[in-house]
Amino acid sequence: MRMNSEESSYYVLAERKRWRSIRIMYLTLFLNSTGFSIILPSLWPYLQELSPTVNYSFLGIAAAGFSVGQLFASPIMGKWSTDRGRVTLPAQICMVLGVLGNLMYALAGTAGAGTVPLWLVTVGRVITGAGAGCIALARSYHSTVTSIDERTGVVSKGSMAQASGFIIGPGLSFLTSLAGKGIQYRSIVFDQYTLPAYLCVVLILFNMIILALYFREDVPPTEFMINSVIQSSEITTLRVRWSGVVVCSVLFYIAMMSFTITETLGTPLLQAELGLSQTKAIKYSSIFLTCTSVFSFITFSIVTPLGRRFGERKMMGIAFALSGIAYILLYPMGPGHIPRVQWTPLAVNNTVFQDDKEVVGCNWSNKWCYTQLRVSIYQYICATSILLFAYPLSTVIIISRVTKILGPHPQGTVLGILTGIGCLSRAVGPAIFSSLFELLGPVIVSIVMCITCFVATATSYVFRSRLDTFENRIQRLNAEIFT
Repeated sequence: MRMNSEESSYYVLAERKRWRSIRIMYLTLFLNSTGFSIILPSLWPYLQELSPTVNYSFLGIAAAGFSVGQLFASPIMGKWSTDRGRVTLPAQICMVLGVLGNLMYALAGTAGAGTVPLWLVTVGRVITGAGAGCIALARSYHSTVTSIDERTGVVSKGSMAQASGFIIGPGLSFLTSLAGKGIQYRSIVFDQYTLPAYLCVVLILFNMIILALYFREDVPPTEFMINSVIQSSEITTLRVRWSGVVVCSVLFYIAMMSFTITETLGTPLLQAELGLSQTKAIKYSSIFLTCTSVFSFITFSIVTPLGRRFGERKMMGIAFALSGIAYILLYPMGPGHIPRVQWTPLAVNNTVFQDDKEVVGCNWSNKWCYTQLRVSIYQYICATSILLFAYPLSTVIIISRVTKILGPHPQGTVLGILTGIGCLSRAVGPAIFSSLFELLGPVIVSIVMCITCFVATATSYVFRSRLDTFENRIQRLNAEIFT
């Protein structure tokens, strides 16, 4: 059907608004993941600053708080946006929660001594995680306003934006670590531990302004909607292969857990294995994650041609195999043992003098500090480089594969559940492995994650037939009918 000039102008304008809103949701995904990862390198030293007696188990609880909040907020926000038919108001509410949670995190030190500041940090992370419920809103919006042909590319780019934020966050954390002890205004401190949270507040406020000024939920052009309905009605008679979605969900859980554990335990691992102070551990961890993130951006540029050349299912298995190899490299091999430096600050009559000595090295109340070989700096660099290559490769392919398995069927709910699975992974992974790290050291973390990654590789191979795309199944069905 031909359009006159007025209809054509309306169509072009509507398309321009639609793609601008899609890109704003890319920005929302990017800023959310940046805010998540910018906190992690300094989380452990911040907890030590608030209470020198804190242990690795509480680190796992605090790190998991974000994902717990997001786990519960994602389905609630998703249902709310579905009932309203729009995502703008739920997204703005999520961002307000993000601002409040980060302010609670940054101001925890004003609550005095004891365990109260530690729990304020944890509650702040839970509230911030609830604010990250807009990730599910962004994915739902992308699946709603795109045609079948556009959907895979849009969802894949969204996951790439999110993964980019996970990589860039530690770099920003390094910049904030340069502030050192910072400055203090009355009881409010702006230092290397609180600046990441204040920076998150700035990023969220920027996102809120962009969303308010430029994001539009206008109805897509009529012709676009008609074409989408026609495409859907042609092939919705074929059922979704839900077993493939389940397999992708399990693999996505493992991929997210693998990366989150590396970010969470990176700083305490370096502090223990190299005998570093809090400040140096943050800087080293942030520098290594930022420098090795170049491998992630290389992955983003080659993931599509690699998938076409070798097949997405095969590349999925290769990504998990590379992650397994990375955790082999994190196994303590020496040379030498962990440096024997004092762990706790100077204490007299149970009174800790924070200004006298900074927390450094391994916690010698853990027996493994006396017996285990050290992880060399070269092992750590090689392992993180491989992980930061494999992580985006696996996550981008898995999310893209889920959209292809679903085909024309509604995707918002499934993508929301997939987001919740990622949240659950980021909540359970740090909590479990921080405790294992405290009890048995990096050896058990390396062994368990290595086995898990290779099991994921085998799973992707054994169930490869379940991961076939909806389009391929339609083509085979048509070939059988007309043969």
